[in-house]
Amino acid sequence: MALAVQSILDQRRDQIFPKLDPLDIERVRRFGDVRSFAAGERLMTAGQVSPGLVVILAGRVAVARHDPLGIGQQIVTNAQGNFMGELADLAGRPAFVDATAEEAVEALIIAPERLRALMIAEAELGERVMRALILRRMYLDPP
Repeated sequence: MALAVQSILDQRRDQIFPKLDPLDIERVRRFGDVRSFAAGERLMTAGQVSPGLVVILAGRVAVARHDPLGIGQQIVTNAQGNFMGELADLAGRPAFVDATAEEAVEALIIAPERLRALMIAEAELGERVMRALILRRMYLDPP
């Protein structure tokens, strides 16, 4: 099974973890609020409702999941232009992962109701975000 999960990541890394360019970020700014996080601060915690989709404007954030024994495994480090989120963000449900600032971070937080509005108002960008959220779910919770 691990081989199938790895192949999803290998084949679709750019779709699972896309990077927004500066014009994309400007398009999504009206849907969120900017927030700062100190090094070591959690942006989201597995099992707790996340604040929504998080677009990194500056800094670096480590994203990790935990196996059934509670052992953490880093998935990715996000930097400027990357976004963090899961399908659960659309419904305000608990996160599957932990996200921790590796250094000072400035991020655009898009709450669930605003994320749904973004998906409608910015269809092309919303499609890229939705594709990433679906593929992340497949990667984190394979059949």
